[in-house]
Amino acid sequence: MKRQSLWLLCLLSLAGYLIFPLWFPLFPYYNHSPSPDIRTFAPTLAAALAYAVLLLALFALYWLAYRRVRQEGLSPAVIGLVALLYTIPLLFTFPVNATDIYRYFIRGRITVVHQQSPFTVAADKLPDEPYLPLAGEWSGETSPYGPVWELVAAAVVSVVPDNLALALLLFKGLAVLSHLAIGGLIWLALAGRPPAERAGRTLLWAWNPALLLIFAVDAHNDGLMLVWLVLGWWLMGQGRWTLGFILALLAPLTKPVGLLPLPFLFLAAWQTLPDYRARLRFVVISTIVGLGLAALAFLPFGSPLELADRLLAEATGDGAFSFLALGILVGRELGGDPPVDLAVQVATALFGLLALGLLWLAWRGRPAARGAADILAGYQFQAFKFRLWYPAWIFPWLLLDDEGQGDSQAATYRLHAGLWFLLTGQLSALIYGQVRVELLNRSLTAAHLVGVPFTFLLPLLAAGLSTIYAARSRERQTERSDC
Repeated sequence: MKRQSLWLLCLLSLAGYLIFPLWFPLFPYYNHSPSPDIRTFAPTLAAALAYAVLLLALFALYWLAYRRVRQEGLSPAVIGLVALLYTIPLLFTFPVNATDIYRYFIRGRITVVHQQSPFTVAADKLPDEPYLPLAGEWSGETSPYGPVWELVAAAVVSVVPDNLALALLLFKGLAVLSHLAIGGLIWLALAGRPPAERAGRTLLWAWNPALLLIFAVDAHNDGLMLVWLVLGWWLMGQGRWTLGFILALLAPLTKPVGLLPLPFLFLAAWQTLPDYRARLRFVVISTIVGLGLAALAFLPFGSPLELADRLLAEATGDGAFSFLALGILVGRELGGDPPVDLAVQVATALFGLLALGLLWLAWRGRPAARGAADILAGYQFQAFKFRLWYPAWIFPWLLLDDEGQGDSQAATYRLHAGLWFLLTGQLSALIYGQVRVELLNRSLTAAHLVGVPFTFLLPLLAAGLSTIYAARSRERQTERSDC
């Protein structure tokens, strides 16, 4: 009976995902300029509320399915097949919360069709580019991604250089494969866990509604970045420390933020290797091969300095949806003129102190997965810009965290906070969109006053409440079993 109820939950979830291509169809709008967004398809407050209800219902069904599997277990093949089934309608859904996929295509054309480097040439420098209007507000910007990603984008575009519709499906398919691969790697990395817990944690990744929207709908390349990190972590857990770390080095070459977890993986290897000879061999081989990979990846594009300049400009450019942006906006409302550059520098310095503290804890034996989650969370709390797919960076590390190294209730709290953060991140688009327009008189400051605490602080509070509830539920179950 319990297994039948699980399939009912899956069917209801699939019905929910089938709504997306009907509400936000891809093909009628895929070549439309300007590109539509969530407010285009759901322009009213009532429509936004309906969208929120749909997301909440999908999360509720997902959580109920997790509780069933956490008790009885489920094979990884079934978990993967159900996740794949969920993604099918989402492949034909317009990327309503981000149109980065168009920049992937256009920058791939810059490399393949125009024979230029996307790190030095922006789309608007090519007036004969037929897809230039789809680059939107980023038409004047060069690539902020790593050379590995630009090589992947070029490979996709080389297959369909003039077929936008098929290219969008290919980029979406690549993101789905990345999502499923991470789920499989999480299953492998949790081999020492009890079967039901192992299945439950794998499901928490594979069936997560926010992650399915991030990857299958919006096709974010963060998935490929995370593949390298989780693959490297799994191989390191198998004792293949050098190979695992080298593969993890591909993460920042895909997307630079992938650099942040690497020191924690390095320390995990350093502390586990048996002697200084093994450690020296690990450092030398990783350094030589890592530099070689970076050189080869940048070889078709030239110097990496252009990417460094682009990232610096983005870090100090127009901020949004963050604590720092909220402070700047409030200061301006109060008649001041807060210096943005100084605020960014102070936030960066504080983040540096956090990083040093986390590295010291890792040196003292704190689990590497926990440090990776915390450094990525700390980055998001201090960054000048926040985007709703950023919470996906943290979640694999919360699932891979070793509860045996600390208080399991604390680990449960962290996992719940990550889940709530994924949900509030998705819902935040409605606050800065429909709620701002319909209820807040289009005020960006008012939207930040509501949206920033909702996105960042509500998960911490909700996780505390849900953790207490979970602990009390376990106590009641123990009491019943004792009777």
